[in-house]
Amino acid sequence: MILVWPPSRVLRPRFRQSKLARVGQPQIILKHSQSSRLNDPDSSEPVQKVLRRVALAFGLPLIAGISGGLAIAQTDGSFQPPGQFLARSALVLSDQFIFTPSDLDLDFFTLDTDLKWEWVPGSLEWVRVDRRFLVPKARARIKVEPGTTLRYHDVLFHASTDTIEVPVILSHEAGNHLLLSGKNVRPIKVRFRHARDLNPGVVLDSNCSQTRVQISSPKLDHSWVYVSCLTVHPKQDTGFVMRSDLELRWETESGARTIRINGVESDSADGVSHLLSYNPESGVYHLEKGGDSFDLKVPLPEKFHPLWVSLGIGPYSHQNVVRAFPTIYAGYYFSEGMKLASFSAFPIRAKPEVDTGLYLVSEQFRGIDERIHFNLLLGAHVLSFHSDGKQYIRMSAPQGIEIGFRDFLIRRQNFTFGGFFYPLISNRSYINSWIRFGNSSFFYEFNFIQWQEPTDAGAFSAKSAGVSIGFPLFRAL
Repeated sequence: MILVWPPSRVLRPRFRQSKLARVGQPQIILKHSQSSRLNDPDSSEPVQKVLRRVALAFGLPLIAGISGGLAIAQTDGSFQPPGQFLARSALVLSDQFIFTPSDLDLDFFTLDTDLKWEWVPGSLEWVRVDRRFLVPKARARIKVEPGTTLRYHDVLFHASTDTIEVPVILSHEAGNHLLLSGKNVRPIKVRFRHARDLNPGVVLDSNCSQTRVQISSPKLDHSWVYVSCLTVHPKQDTGFVMRSDLELRWETESGARTIRINGVESDSADGVSHLLSYNPESGVYHLEKGGDSFDLKVPLPEKFHPLWVSLGIGPYSHQNVVRAFPTIYAGYYFSEGMKLASFSAFPIRAKPEVDTGLYLVSEQFRGIDERIHFNLLLGAHVLSFHSDGKQYIRMSAPQGIEIGFRDFLIRRQNFTFGGFFYPLISNRSYINSWIRFGNSSFFYEFNFIQWQEPTDAGAFSAKSAGVSIGFPLFRAL
């Protein structure tokens, strides 16, 4: 079995931390971080070479090429600044698998126009933009003169009857307005109105699960907030540190553009987007906008340790006898989508069979609202066992896959299943499969292991199955 915590995440946009932000004050910045070796696009090259060498060593040139290409794609640092063209991007998107983040509905939005209009019933949907935001949109039906043309984000809609139907992004972001043909026609803007209390009023994207963002003292009588998170690990003289970049989309009834962060004012170019940089010394941010407010805190450790060791232990049925069966896990974090992981599993008994593996774990893709991730596991393992009074050490290279589901049923809890497989060839086979639920602090796991190896006296086989609990032992470097 193999353990990878925290679950892999695709690389997202990076932002540089200013001197002001480093001392605990937020700053809106739109530049890339060049300080993080683990998150630097240039750092993908050596990791990519490692992946190719491991794959080629075990006769997998095709996977080496594919995985190398995907590594390049994952480390592409291109991004759009907060809010800019967000509405336009959301206009052309449609996602079938989105987990609705809030009970926000069409009662909270209106069009600022004297024309007769209505929202098309049941047309509200959420779309994910730039892998970091869920944006609501719906279709509006507007009464117009036949032959009228409507322009919305450079898309033209023509009315052949007295009604025109158009998709609308539900945001008062600057530039998000509809324009009808004719003289002296003012733009039709989208307005937010507080119809009732929202649950939640501050929506945390699923990418905030591992960051453990804490929201307190919310007073949101005239607005709603969406928060997206990115954790980076800049390199300093003392090692790697932790920093979290938070992007807020704060929609207000008044259309206010200025946010106050611990008393410091900051304007928004598009009226709704604000970028904060948070480090372990930042403390609590008190955020105010348009008469509403809430407190935000991110409990970050002072240092990030890329090397970790964990322990899993529980009762297993091993060779039809119930025994304690510990497993030691270790790993080293290269980047958001790539880790080196190892395990060593053995029953507590005299002359135990010891199964030790070393694998490169590479995330290949994400899907279903960024919740599902697919990992490719490339490497090898060594078996040590006794048969007929003789000790054997056998090495083989079963390859594996792992599929994980982030925030499964409960926030910050993950469901993962996967396995290593080697078919029966010349009296040698290997199956190691697992189902895991939990997080990096505590998890439950069901594990099934069955293998066979050739010996001087014939084939030797072993089978183990059981349930264990796991927890971290220490982190280093």
